[in-house]
Amino acid sequence: MSDALKAKMQTATLVSKELFAGGRLGVFKLRPTKGERWWYQAGQYTTLGLDTAEHGFIARAYSIAGSPLDPDIEFFIALVENGKLTPTLFAQELGATFHFLKPVGKFTLRAAAKRTIVMAATGTGLAPFVGHVRSLWKLHQAGVPSDYRIILFHGAAYADEFGYRAELEGYAAERAKGFDFTYVCSASRPDPARGWDARTGTGRINEVVRHVFAQPIPAGRQVALPAGVDRAALAALVDPARTAFMTCGNPGMIEDLKEPAKAIGVDAYLMEEFWKA
Repeated sequence: MSDALKAKMQTATLVSKELFAGGRLGVFKLRPTKGERWWYQAGQYTTLGLDTAEHGFIARAYSIAGSPLDPDIEFFIALVENGKLTPTLFAQELGATFHFLKPVGKFTLRAAAKRTIVMAATGTGLAPFVGHVRSLWKLHQAGVPSDYRIILFHGAAYADEFGYRAELEGYAAERAKGFDFTYVCSASRPDPARGWDARTGTGRINEVVRHVFAQPIPAGRQVALPAGVDRAALAALVDPARTAFMTCGNPGMIEDLKEPAKAIGVDAYLMEEFWKA
């Protein structure tokens, strides 16, 4: 099976590798060996494969974190200790050869079919949303108008695990100039030694979203928005009839947010669950 899969895949070269959060998270950029790549839509995923010393050829599906307008294919990946693939993946040096399949998937803005999108992600579940927002930003910079309004909630255990934070905060700072994007991040373990400060929310991201939309939160939970973010003003950005929820990451978060979305009148709810396919 692995040999048959490998034979179907294209090859790509690792051209950039950035590790953070103590080496437990990484952003990897690949450049197809032939100088070409499959066209894809922001939000889609592909399958990456590598030869490993212990397990032979191993392949896993990953959302693409980059934009189709980027020159390389980008991934936001977490190291799985004792995993079959990621220890080898994280050990690769620049110039290493990866294998990949043609990107596929339906986790796209077109599928959402709404103009206001509430995006909720945990951990590396942020990846497809980076692709969406970066694509809209590049079009905005090129003078292509967009009537999308994006509110992105990103949760992690610790504040040093917020991949792409600087990039996303940069986009959010352009809201007054016509780029309708809002970014909220929250750490469930608000430890200053791991980068937490008042600019970061507190609590699990699904409970932060519940708080924003005045929906019930389990008793005893500590939930707070980042300093300067007004709950009512944030909620007012959402017209339920024009809104879709898109969720990616922890299955518990994905399941939990169905209830508040329905409660506020949002009937479009997209979940990225390609691992179930």
